[in-house]
Amino acid sequence: MSQKSQLSRRDFLRNAAVAGGAAATGFAGFGVQSVQAQDVEWTYEADVVVLGSGTGQLAAIRAAELGLSAILLEKAQFGGGTTGISGGGIWVPNNYRMQEVGIPDSRENAIEYLKHATFGQSSDLLIETYVDNANVMAEYLRSIGIDWTLTPAFNDYYPEFPGGIPEGRALMPISTIEGATNGGALARMLTQAGEERGVEYHYSTAGKRLIQDESGKVIGVVAEADGQEINVHALKGVVIATGGFDHNAEMVAAFLRGPVYYPSAVATNTGDGQIMAMAIGANLRNMNEIFGWPVYYTEELGYGSPALTLELGKPGTIVVNRFGKRFFDEASAYDPAARTFYDYDNGTHEYENIPAYAIFDSSHRSRYSMAGIPAGAEVPEWVVTADTIEGIAEALGIDAAGLTATVESFNENAAQGVDPEFKRGVSAFDQLTGGDRTRTDVANPCLAPVAEAPFYAIPVWPGALGTCGGIQINEHGQALNVWGETIPGLYAAGNASGSVMGAGYPGGGSTIGAGLTFSFLAANHMAEQA
Repeated sequence: MSQKSQLSRRDFLRNAAVAGGAAATGFAGFGVQSVQAQDVEWTYEADVVVLGSGTGQLAAIRAAELGLSAILLEKAQFGGGTTGISGGGIWVPNNYRMQEVGIPDSRENAIEYLKHATFGQSSDLLIETYVDNANVMAEYLRSIGIDWTLTPAFNDYYPEFPGGIPEGRALMPISTIEGATNGGALARMLTQAGEERGVEYHYSTAGKRLIQDESGKVIGVVAEADGQEINVHALKGVVIATGGFDHNAEMVAAFLRGPVYYPSAVATNTGDGQIMAMAIGANLRNMNEIFGWPVYYTEELGYGSPALTLELGKPGTIVVNRFGKRFFDEASAYDPAARTFYDYDNGTHEYENIPAYAIFDSSHRSRYSMAGIPAGAEVPEWVVTADTIEGIAEALGIDAAGLTATVESFNENAAQGVDPEFKRGVSAFDQLTGGDRTRTDVANPCLAPVAEAPFYAIPVWPGALGTCGGIQINEHGQALNVWGETIPGLYAAGNASGSVMGAGYPGGGSTIGAGLTFSFLAANHMAEQA
């Protein structure tokens, strides 16, 4: 095919996507289509329309600060999205709090670290944009009353990578909301800031389709409120910040590498924004990835409870598969830990580490929480309890010989403070976040033999805080089509976008940091447009 023919076909496809008419093609199976502007009656109008009330709120807040009008549409009955149930932290290299206390960092180190910690699924452009603007965003939030403090835990998840540092890049919000902490406080502080600046919030209002003019520019949204369709006009742009697709079974099956057993608690994460954008030709990134974490689960418990290094990384516990074998560093961060569950056995054609089993001894039980159960508290019936390791194996169907051999080997090494298999307690992350540095009776703050009866065990499964794939964006948060061109009037942020974090989770607050930063940049860009 000649170059002229290729360009002609490209132009034909582009023109077909934006040609006049009632609707363009939707994503098969979802019934969501784009709409062309043709005598549309507008229900509401604003300069900026934001879909989603998590980190996307900042696009509306910043737009209002810059003199633009803003409307926010939220599918749920209340706001906050995934941000509202999160830890609330943000991962910000070379942030102002680090600078105040003299923790050294640099642009070059942060970029080098992100190039490794995103595992090849980000881009130099997005990485450099994030590093150059994340602290600007954080300082802006401080200027409007949302301040941050350094946290000793959940900093760089791979501090030994080039450019990594043990402490300083993780920030936690300082709550000004009585009775609220973490992500709940952050979401409410954002909403408060939005309301104070005149942002118009509409809850129980789900975005359905994007509206384009004859040139292909996105100029509004068809939404549904109280069973009625409404049309919301966006004079400057639409920001899609609707979250991930972990509660959309069809998309999970179509895009992810493996099953998600216990997705996020945000049931509205059904991929609406990604689908709306796909319908008008948006390109996608990172659709094969999740922000993973292990979760405890039994039928009696009835829900997935986070199984984090704060418990699993403490002395006196191990995690094994059904063969009784350990398969990861229990003191490591949750996302890399969750990845290890997907080892596939091509003999049995099963994921050999799903489910896994967390086993605790009584020395751990007397000192630390377990599945959120306070140290020393009465153990509920759904926790398996036995006087011997063999009894744990029998109760859970674990290979008894395999488990006995694992525990014997682990205990011998743990007494010496070493873990030859998975290097537990070697990383600065393990020691600072998972370990107990107050213990003077152990050689390694993350290790002690699993030896004191009785023993306790809970099944552990790979869960997801959310998916991290979505609309491809540029340095301004603008959506790109399948040819790499901007889609005029359309922006994306948070888990609805192809995250700058790529296939990784560089540190605690990476998801929220990315969402807030690109929401901030999107608003800045819209304000600059004529």
